[in-house]
Amino acid sequence: MVRFRPEEVTLPARFLCKTAHLVAVLTVLFDVEAVVSQMYQIDPATTTNRADLKLFSDRKRGVQGICYGAIACFGVEYIGLFLGISMFFPTAMALNILAHFAGTVLVALLYSDNWSYEAFAAFFAIFNIAPTVLELLMLVFVTRFSFLKY
Repeated sequence: MVRFRPEEVTLPARFLCKTAHLVAVLTVLFDVEAVVSQMYQIDPATTTNRADLKLFSDRKRGVQGICYGAIACFGVEYIGLFLGISMFFPTAMALNILAHFAGTVLVALLYSDNWSYEAFAAFFAIFNIAPTVLELLMLVFVTRFSFLKY
C-alpha cells in the first residue's frame, strides 16, 4: 500500500471544495431575482406595493454585493492556492477544506430551501471572509518570517 503525503490528498480536496463553493455562489448570483423573490415571497412583476418593491430591490442589491464579495475572496484564495503559500500548513488546509465544504452545502440549502438574507450574510462572513483572512495571515507569515534575512 502506497502512503500519500498529506498535501497530495488535501490539495485536490481543497481545490474541489473551493470550486464547488464558488459554483454554489455563482448559482445564487445568476438567479438572484428568483432567490430574493422566494426569500420574501415578493413577485416584482405583479406587486404594486412600493414598500415591497423597495425591500426586493434592497435585498437584491445586498445578495449581489455578498456574491461579488465572495467572488473577490475566492480570487484571493485561488491566488494563495496556486502560489502554494499555505500548502504546507496541514491545519490551515483542513480548516479551509472544512469551511468550503460546509459553505457549499449551506449555500445549496439556502438556494433550495429559501433561507433568509441574514443567513446568507452569516455564511459569507464565516465561510468566505474567515478562510480569506487565514490565507492572508499565512501570506504575511511566510513572507515576513520564513525567508532568510541577509
